[in-house]
Amino acid sequence: MGSTSTGSLKRNTLSVGTSVVMCMAFMGPATSVAFNTAPAAGGAGRALPFALVLALVACLLVANTIAAYARKLPTAGFAYTYNTHGFGPSGGFLSGWLLLLAYGMVGPMLFAAIGAFGSDFVKAQFGWHIAWEIITVLFVLIVWAINASGVSQSARAAMVFLVLEVGVMLGLASTILGKGGAHGVSLSGFNPAQSLHGISGLSTGMLWGILMFIGFESVATLGEEAKSARRTVPAALFSAVIVIGLFYVYTAFASSNGFDSGRAFAGDASPWSTLAQRFWGGTAVLTLTVMASQFANVISGSNAIVRVIFSMGRESILPSALGRTDRRNTPVVALGAYMLFSLAFTLLLGLKYGPYGVYGFAGTVLGLGMVVIYLVISLGVIRFYRLRHRAEFSLVRHGILPAVTAVLMLLPIYGQLHPTPAYPNNWAIWLLVAWMVVGGAYLVVLRRRRPELIGAMGTVFEGDAPDSPAAEPEPVPAA
Repeated sequence: MGSTSTGSLKRNTLSVGTSVVMCMAFMGPATSVAFNTAPAAGGAGRALPFALVLALVACLLVANTIAAYARKLPTAGFAYTYNTHGFGPSGGFLSGWLLLLAYGMVGPMLFAAIGAFGSDFVKAQFGWHIAWEIITVLFVLIVWAINASGVSQSARAAMVFLVLEVGVMLGLASTILGKGGAHGVSLSGFNPAQSLHGISGLSTGMLWGILMFIGFESVATLGEEAKSARRTVPAALFSAVIVIGLFYVYTAFASSNGFDSGRAFAGDASPWSTLAQRFWGGTAVLTLTVMASQFANVISGSNAIVRVIFSMGRESILPSALGRTDRRNTPVVALGAYMLFSLAFTLLLGLKYGPYGVYGFAGTVLGLGMVVIYLVISLGVIRFYRLRHRAEFSLVRHGILPAVTAVLMLLPIYGQLHPTPAYPNNWAIWLLVAWMVVGGAYLVVLRRRRPELIGAMGTVFEGDAPDSPAAEPEPVPAA
């Protein structure tokens, strides 16, 4: 590992292309399609492609908010730093605290899924029983080693598996359409009237569609390592959302045409397994593709959360050791701490609820936490530009569009809370509430004992931001 020191991440490392790869891999396109198509189609039915077009538009609005921040604050801290400048230290701390928990669930969720899928695949194909826990531990070590080698190596590994997963899913979707689907190819999926439950069904489809996109915002955590970050991060954001968004719409269009009716589509608990069996004669390739997707997803996702931990450690909001880097400017202490947490959380919760129980619980925390963050940063960017950059304030770009985005995010929040998720996922809501209460108490303690840390929040990188050597530090607004 080598010696560590408190410092900065390696600058000018990532291009637009590699940044796009990292956030697209975090979205886990094959995993998202495999797991989210069933609940999305349960509401939207054959109109799922239309619902995903709506989700694409909503996520482009979120990208507009993040890009507006990223043009001024190229930082690894993402919502933590953004909302420090938008709402003041208290808002920034609580945003970072929520992001820690939400992103923190990426590792447990995906390591549990990889372990379960791997165990099931080996048993189905070879008749061997390998405990899912063993496969999980193996992949934790592999991901740890890849990410410790540096962000460039992580991006290369993610790209290989991203190309694989997208290629296979596009191949299956094209096979379905090339063979004429179940009864010919129809554009009815883009007709909202095809929704099984009207507007409510479209809302359900849009909710699960938005959840498919979670992870695209992670490119903002690469702001200190990207080349010309103020241009790279916004370009990567919009590129990733558009490319993967079109992929989602295309695969939804193919899957809706692969079933006899909207009700048959909505009633299938695993529609892509059904389609793989029907059009390719088996599901082995699909299973391996989903595992590849999960692997790329956890490589990129763990990089994102590690950089948030590093940012908060660097500012001593978390233990300062977490803000240390090695000779390659890799935050190895934060990485090691996160990998150990992910392994312990996965195995301990898995003892009681099994790997799929861990996946569902962690996914619920991640989904709900991230849409709340989307909402809050959308409100924060309005205040940020009105108070800090009034001369550049655009009523449409920095006012109306972020406000519309905040309203749209109420839909997936409502969809996550009503109806109440089944046990144990319903406890995810209470975990989020308890986490924020603890965070509020910790903030009070910091204000009393170390007020200088609160005053310095979000300013470590300023004056040394990428592609802005002449930037002057700006005072953080009071809470």
